[in-house]
Amino acid sequence: MDSDVNIRHSAITDNDGNILATSHREGITNYLSPEETAASLKRASVAWKGRKELAPKIGQGLYAVATFEKITRMTFPLGDDNLIFVSMGSDTVRTDVHEGGQKQIIEHVLNILSKDPTKQ
Repeated sequence: MDSDVNIRHSAITDNDGNILATSHREGITNYLSPEETAASLKRASVAWKGRKELAPKIGQGLYAVATFEKITRMTFPLGDDNLIFVSMGSDTVRTDVHEGGQKQIIEHVLNILSKDPTKQ
């Protein structure tokens, strides 16, 4: 949450989409109810299972981006058993369009996941 002011919400789930940890930016109202969020994360986890099946042919998935009118959600595998979800406001609803954005968030999370301290 501290890496970019445009991050609204982040969550860690297991591969079945069960929420293990979550964080919300203070002062931000969620668009989805907790039940809708959980259902959405479960659907996304199913998509990642499909990507894993293709990995022997096309390589491991690094991240996926889903963009909606109000939010952009980025999903990253966290080891073999978990996923990280990060959502940010789309350009029309972001809090500060001069504070980085999708590309910077993706690069930052990939650097953290690489465990290479020189990239952070």
